[in-house]
Amino acid sequence: MPKAVKVIQCPTCGASSSPKKERCDYCGNYLLHLTIFEQRTKASAEVEKSEDYFTYFISLKRLYQFTIAIGSLMAIYLYFIAFNDFSETELVIFSPVWFLCIHFGISGLYTEKAVKLILKREAKTFAEGLQKATESLSPILTVIIYIVFIPPFFILNLKKLSSPLLISLLTTIAWAGLLYFFFVAIFPSL
Repeated sequence: MPKAVKVIQCPTCGASSSPKKERCDYCGNYLLHLTIFEQRTKASAEVEKSEDYFTYFISLKRLYQFTIAIGSLMAIYLYFIAFNDFSETELVIFSPVWFLCIHFGISGLYTEKAVKLILKREAKTFAEGLQKATESLSPILTVIIYIVFIPPFFILNLKKLSSPLLISLLTTIAWAGLLYFFFVAIFPSL
């Protein structure tokens, strides 16, 4: 029996493309390489595709908001409620946990916004989509969003990924590595 060739559907024109491609061969639009948590069944994608491009994938917005809330609650608990109950070493150990929760949530929300802008053809690249997604924010918040994304893009070269969940996970893992390096190599000498 011949081996089945994997293909992905273009969210704009519905053409089949190789999963290795970044753009559709027929219409040139951005292709989504989604995880199983973000994929819609073929029937629902076809039904909803005509309404809006971004309904092609399942939004994990609630998950991202939940992780931001959990991370924020952890930070509030550690620094405002039980600060005196923890030693400095314990605070250093727990700090990356709340930071990475908040990071995962922020990167997920803004990755989804950037991908939606690309699918609506309001942006051509992820960087342009991210820029347009942050236009309504204050300059300080925009800088925070770029700090969330810039180091992982340099480390991982995330130009061809399009799954918001994968980009969020990989950028969070990259930040976890940076934090680990900081706490192991730099922090003890301070």
